[in-house]
Amino acid sequence: MDERFYSVTNIKDIWVIRPTGELDMTNATTFKEDIKKEFVQQGKVNMILDLSLVNYIDSTGLGVLISLHRSCRMNGGALVLCGLETNLKRILKMTSLDSVFTIRDSLEEALKVFLEG
Repeated sequence: MDERFYSVTNIKDIWVIRPTGELDMTNATTFKEDIKKEFVQQGKVNMILDLSLVNYIDSTGLGVLISLHRSCRMNGGALVLCGLETNLKRILKMTSLDSVFTIRDSLEEALKVFLEG
């Protein structure tokens, strides 16, 4: 992938990753590999995935979210999702993934998970 379709911000050692557009079979695997290499393997395992700019996610994208969640937890960190639009919330509920992920409505609420314990 020539151009990253996500931005990264660091707030008090919490990595906020904001993908834009679609997270699907065309880019999800590359996204996962990038995040694992740039963050998880470097010990940067407290992450917030801000999905407010993602307008579509398919099953490959969901698999990537699960994989990143597992990688963060196995390395002593956590992954929090925020900014989910209505359809994605519905998909997570239908697949029971809403009980797997820590989900907050806003970035501010997601940061509180880490900063307030």
